[in-house]
Amino acid sequence: MDKMSDGNNDKNSYRLLENYNNLLEQFGKLKNGHMAAKVLVRIGDLYRDLMNHGKAMENYNLALKLFHDEDDTWGEAFTLESMGNLWKSAKVYSEARKFYQQSLENFQVIGNWEMERNILNRISGCYLAEGSIDDALDVHKKIDELPLDVAQFFINQVHIKRLLNEIGGIRPTRAQSLTLISYSLILILSELVTTYYMTSWGIILHVILISSLVINSTLTKSVKFSYLLQAMILLPLIRIMSLSIPVMELEPLYWLVLMSVPVLAAVWMLMQGQCLNKEIVGLNSRNLILQLLVGITGLGFGFVEYLILQPTALISNLSPVNVIFAGSIVIISTGLLEELVFRGIIQRNAENIMGKAWGIIFTSLLFVGFNISWNSPLDLLFIFGVSIFYGYIFQKTRSIVGISVSHGICNVVLFIILPFSLI
Repeated sequence: MDKMSDGNNDKNSYRLLENYNNLLEQFGKLKNGHMAAKVLVRIGDLYRDLMNHGKAMENYNLALKLFHDEDDTWGEAFTLESMGNLWKSAKVYSEARKFYQQSLENFQVIGNWEMERNILNRISGCYLAEGSIDDALDVHKKIDELPLDVAQFFINQVHIKRLLNEIGGIRPTRAQSLTLISYSLILILSELVTTYYMTSWGIILHVILISSLVINSTLTKSVKFSYLLQAMILLPLIRIMSLSIPVMELEPLYWLVLMSVPVLAAVWMLMQGQCLNKEIVGLNSRNLILQLLVGITGLGFGFVEYLILQPTALISNLSPVNVIFAGSIVIISTGLLEELVFRGIIQRNAENIMGKAWGIIFTSLLFVGFNISWNSPLDLLFIFGVSIFYGYIFQKTRSIVGISVSHGICNVVLFIILPFSLI
């Protein structure tokens, strides 16, 4: 009976397609772009129901262009929502979120909070399908800020409480735990080999690690686990690039600049693949006063770490021009970039797998492993403590602004200011 029903539904859909195509032809002759766009959306919906995603997207794109030409923001918003529905039905949730976000922005321009609520619920559904409960919770907190009626407010509060309970119960599977422990140990081993034995062997281990992470992230059935493995690829990739650049032929500052460009490109590609916008990875202006206070902690951290390491200066003298130029490079290349990688991307994905507490600890252990080359056990303990602090601040604010400033100032004090002041 089910097969017969499906067959009848398909026949009805094809009849409707024929009728809509006839309508489309008539509106084309009348040069009525607005009505033609509406028909194209309906045709796209029918192709979506028929599981022909290519034809569906083709018609949606044509409709979107016509609505844009007609300056119809409402039509664009609904078309983008349909495109999001298409990708959601295909279970490609990152792409679905991208189109839902664009649709949301259009409805915000229009000022239709009912449709904003509807789209935000769809975005939340995509996050839940990916296993990103914390992100779904953030979406429902945004819904809470809309002018809801009593029933809608109550329903949203129920969602929030349910998600809070689920966050408390996040645990990795045994297989996932063993996999992450194995990759972490390989990363640490690679750093140890690079630092204490032979650089070429360290590079080989990092290449093996990248290959394994790529294969595993492709084969795993868990979307959220795949995202974490993809994020971890950044670490051996960064190390390989840093070891491949002829450091001795470059000034340290120019080496930082040269390193930052490919790393930023890799981060951007990962953000595009996982549909992570600036807000999600922490590039936002939340709690600015708190962020400022957190940023100031970099002065103390830099002083303490200088007492431990006492490195040489990155610049030749403390002229204002040198300090401003070098300080800007250090804050962006180390503070902002490293916090974007470790907190904004890796920790965020780790929390979806192992919960908030272990997400911070796991990310901090990776951060410590990435600093083995300083050859100081005391500094590694200090770095672990600072990383826990940064992770906690990111968890509470979902912003990397303050911790990036703190991290950057710490390195400015460590590598630029104190080597002159305390010699």
